[in-house]
Amino acid sequence: MERWRAEEGVKSMKRSNALRTIFWVASMFAIVFLVRAESGDRRTRMPDTKSAPPAPIRIIDQNGQPAVNGVPSAISAIFDVAVGQGGFVFVPSTVNISVGDTVRWTWATSGHSVTSGLPCAADSQYCSPNDMNCASGVLSNSGTVYTHTFTQPGRYSYFCAAHCALGMTGVVNVSGGCTPSGWSAGPDMPTPLVRAVGVYFQADGNFYTVGGRTADTAGSDFQHVLRYSPASNTWTQMGVTLPDNQMNNMACGVLAVSGTPFIYCVGGSAAGASTATARVFFYNPVTDTATTLTAGDNWPGDAAGTILPGGFAVTGNKLYILGGFNILVASTNQIWQFDPTGGVGSKWLQRVNTPEGIMYAPTTAIGGIIYVGGASDFSGGLVIDTTNSFSFNPGTNSTGMIAAIPRATGETRALNFNDQMDVMGGGRVAPNPSTEVDIYNPGTNTWTMGVPFNTARRNFPTDTDGTTRIWLSGGYASDGITPLSSMEIFCNAAASPTPTPTATPTARLHLVEGQVQRRGRVQPQRLARRVL
Repeated sequence: MERWRAEEGVKSMKRSNALRTIFWVASMFAIVFLVRAESGDRRTRMPDTKSAPPAPIRIIDQNGQPAVNGVPSAISAIFDVAVGQGGFVFVPSTVNISVGDTVRWTWATSGHSVTSGLPCAADSQYCSPNDMNCASGVLSNSGTVYTHTFTQPGRYSYFCAAHCALGMTGVVNVSGGCTPSGWSAGPDMPTPLVRAVGVYFQADGNFYTVGGRTADTAGSDFQHVLRYSPASNTWTQMGVTLPDNQMNNMACGVLAVSGTPFIYCVGGSAAGASTATARVFFYNPVTDTATTLTAGDNWPGDAAGTILPGGFAVTGNKLYILGGFNILVASTNQIWQFDPTGGVGSKWLQRVNTPEGIMYAPTTAIGGIIYVGGASDFSGGLVIDTTNSFSFNPGTNSTGMIAAIPRATGETRALNFNDQMDVMGGGRVAPNPSTEVDIYNPGTNTWTMGVPFNTARRNFPTDTDGTTRIWLSGGYASDGITPLSSMEIFCNAAASPTPTPTATPTARLHLVEGQVQRRGRVQPQRLARRVL
């Protein structure tokens, strides 16, 4: 009997030990599963096998909205990026998130940084390890963890300060955070304004207009900056007085120097004048001050003193000017590159010529390539609209052929919105000016029709945050004479009901680097005016 009890006790202990082992293994499996799940923080994590592409790849839904990496949640989420995993790369190199989400970078190898800004120029918006001394590019070691929460929509570029030249770059695309979807009216500007430049300044999340004029009469030049705050939905005239009265038809863009972003502006003319300036100045929105560069840094494209900048775009922390307008004479075809970090007298570099003269040309940069969709020209003493369209590759210093924009236009801007070129209304020859938004997809070489804005206009300031919002204001009304003060705002909200763009038939072209197809132009009509 005692032996039976002893044997039963041993068997019971064995069963108990086996149960403990099974429970321990199950617990460890659950812990590992939960740790792995937490790293995705309720959304699917992008695979860590992605190599760094030559240009960021965007995932776009049917409405043109960046698709988030996984299923959206009702609360903020964390997205993981490995630093230096498998080489000089960020894995994944492109992250698509929503406003309020956090990106968490973890160092797989040593000697890298996360430095915000266009490659390879720090803009001090965020940086590892602690958002301090961004311009110096502090390098961190394996095991370092750095996080940043994105509170404003937009396209946020970053790079490794030590290996940017080797292609170690990344992009965080932040969407959402605005309502209502589509176009809606914004508050009127403090004054009617034409021929000003619109600039979105990502560092403070505001939209600025620089220069312009309030009428076409001599002396109406606007030597001031207006700031629109999306947060308060209000306009403010800044206190700065800009350097001179040649404030019309400038080329402007955001460039960073020593870790600080500025708004640089080139060229311009005064109302009623037939001369143009070559000066360059920059505006600092933080200090509300403007600084003019020395004469040695003047734009060489206006050596004659009568040439206005043509199309313009920023890529690689350089400002490019394509073509121009020799006032009351002809369009021009030079391409000039401006590097704000160059020494005095060495900031400008002339590149290959455009395939034909262009002026007031809708121009933007996507993935390091500059695209032109439409342009003005000067014929028979009148400014006219054309369908001239082509690309320019700064890396190879060559132009390329693209499908022509379906309508003739000019005297407007093109914007990089979700890695597609949006050409915003514009034009002066009837039926222009227009409200039409034409969208060019570089990946398919095709054009589609976007959602039109409400009030036809040309020569108006406009810009975008790149993913979610477009702002436009002022410009000439449909009569081509009346200066406007009205504003319109486009919001590409999450789960937007915006309809899928309607395809517009375009000619299929075989793209050959260095070749360009010359485009047709609209014949001048009596409605075309000689106001410059």
